[in-house]
Amino acid sequence: MSKLCQKPFKMFVVGTMILSLTACNETQDGTKVEVKSNYVVKEVITSGKTEENESYQASDEITNEEPKSSDNTFSGSGMDVELFESSLDDLGSVLKPESSEVVDMDTVKAINSMPAKSTVKVYTANAATLAECFYAEDISPALFDRMENKSFSEGSTISIDTLSYVRVLHFGYDGEIHIGELVVNKLIEEDIIEIFKELFDARYPIEQMVLIDEFDADDNKSMAANNTSSFNYRMVEGTTTLSKHAYGLAIDINPKYNPYVRTINGETVIVPDNGVEYADRTLENEYYIRKDDVCQKAFAKRGFTWGGDWQSSKDYQHFQKVFQ
Repeated sequence: MSKLCQKPFKMFVVGTMILSLTACNETQDGTKVEVKSNYVVKEVITSGKTEENESYQASDEITNEEPKSSDNTFSGSGMDVELFESSLDDLGSVLKPESSEVVDMDTVKAINSMPAKSTVKVYTANAATLAECFYAEDISPALFDRMENKSFSEGSTISIDTLSYVRVLHFGYDGEIHIGELVVNKLIEEDIIEIFKELFDARYPIEQMVLIDEFDADDNKSMAANNTSSFNYRMVEGTTTLSKHAYGLAIDINPKYNPYVRTINGETVIVPDNGVEYADRTLENEYYIRKDDVCQKAFAKRGFTWGGDWQSSKDYQHFQKVFQ
């Protein structure tokens, strides 16, 4: 167990909290390495209102306990976490970090304490540290409160014990790093973590990734907001068949730019409505998912099928995995 080299200095400013920490981490051979964890937590305004969020508070000790989020709650607004003094240009692979890299647990705890949609401005963290911010855990009581009568609807025949809460980092359309969250089936939790690590390494842009419960489990609203999501206990539209989303075995990526296109009675139907102009896949668009691009290949190599390969309809946003 490592000790802090010095007591944390705290300075409070209206709307912003600045913490400056210096930690001594030990490598496996007992060598002590000083790692600085400087970050800024800022309030942001979402939906016309400002909300205060609780930031990570440094304790007098850094433990080796597995980093977890505190309660899976969503604040309604994001936060900025800013880490100084280096550059993303030198960041290695979070999918395969260098074995020599030392994990900065202060940084991990700071990021993992932030709500989904937070912006993480990284200038010091190495790949091994950021890799610790990709994880899965059981559905907590607080998270179930978010899901109950929404994505986990009344009459659900799916056991909550088959699902996991997954947290990842992803690059947004603004080029910044953001925190994303999903609920998925435990059978694919490791696949999803690896996929999003691979997409992170490729700087693949995803606009936002919050639980569909933030849209009252309304799939159309979530798609229109270009929200990437997974679990939602619902039927395939127009049928009495459970969707793969109802099992947490499907995920929709950037749905506004990768709409669902089908023909009904000779009429082409495109959802979401604001995705109509993106149904034409001959256009150049950096947010399109295409055959053999980094996103499609990341899912395919782990046994997922893509809705863009379907024959009777096209669901360009959709990836699913089927277990026999």
